[in-house]
Amino acid sequence: MIEGLRHILFPEVCVVCRKLLEKGEHQICSTCFGDFNRYPRADAGGNALRKTILSHFGLSAVPAEAWCLYPYHRNGKLHDAMHALKYEGIFPLGTLFGRKLGELIQSTGKGAFDSIVPVPLHSLKRIERSYNQSEKIAGGVAEVLGSPLSTMCVERSIFTGSQTGLTLAARRKNMDGAFRPGRNSIKGRVLLVDDVLTTGATMVAAATTLLETGAESVAFAVVAFTEKE
Repeated sequence: MIEGLRHILFPEVCVVCRKLLEKGEHQICSTCFGDFNRYPRADAGGNALRKTILSHFGLSAVPAEAWCLYPYHRNGKLHDAMHALKYEGIFPLGTLFGRKLGELIQSTGKGAFDSIVPVPLHSLKRIERSYNQSEKIAGGVAEVLGSPLSTMCVERSIFTGSQTGLTLAARRKNMDGAFRPGRNSIKGRVLLVDDVLTTGATMVAAATTLLETGAESVAFAVVAFTEKE
């Protein structure tokens, strides 16, 4: 009764299509989730991600394991949802996507990690945005997998602008020396988490720092992978 009245007075709507959410739906309606065109197999997104990293950075940079939920294009419903997460302050979307990403990883039977690490923001950018969307996603993954979230083992040492629209060479230059070890040590099997991967420059740079400072292996997990238009 009280919950129904609250929903009438303060309706919850899908952040993408603005339709009222049904019972059991959170932030995004089931119709819009269906329109995100999830990869058909559990390994398909990760294989696409690993292939693009191989082509750009060589075999040594390719993670042994990788997972991704959706192919990403710079228009459409998924773009609107990721924009809302990153720039419109709707950070609960991060936890929602993270749980779905965690469920994907869990379905492959490879979810035992010593640490789950979000790609960090520079401190100035975090102040500007007030939160790190990748940390919210990683938190959702950690909830599902039951692995510890580690946010202080790697940090952003250089304030870089948006990578959107940059060439591969420019992205690489942006990432030169962009990360350094954090105040906490790291070891064992690590899962590195981000929102969207395009060339892989950011995640490769962060993973390199993690491997240099104690991680035995670094797997990648992202919500979406930018496919060539």
